[in-house]
Amino acid sequence: MQPDRAEQRFQEIYQAHQRHVLAYFLRRTDATSARDGAAETFLVAWQRLNDVPDGDGTLPWLYGVSRKVLANQRRARDRSNALSQKLNHVGTRQEASPEVIVLHSWAVGR
Repeated sequence: MQPDRAEQRFQEIYQAHQRHVLAYFLRRTDATSARDGAAETFLVAWQRLNDVPDGDGTLPWLYGVSRKVLANQRRARDRSNALSQKLNHVGTRQEASPEVIVLHSWAVGR
């Protein structure tokens, strides 16, 4: 596809479906994640413009991409939460220095 035609087609797709895609995300996640998800969906549409069907198939295709983007967002959030929980359980306990270990073993041995 020629660059000018590709840009025009993308603009048409974006103008026609941006509100629908954003609403899809807003029904399922917070506002910030919804904006990020919609942006990522249209990034995929731009990158795979030749795969985007024409006419009535466009919006379902975008919804399919949106579903995958949402799933990726949730997996990333779950991984982040799991890591935060692990870090909270680690604590800040410091290992004893060699001097403390020697003094402790000397005191216990007496």
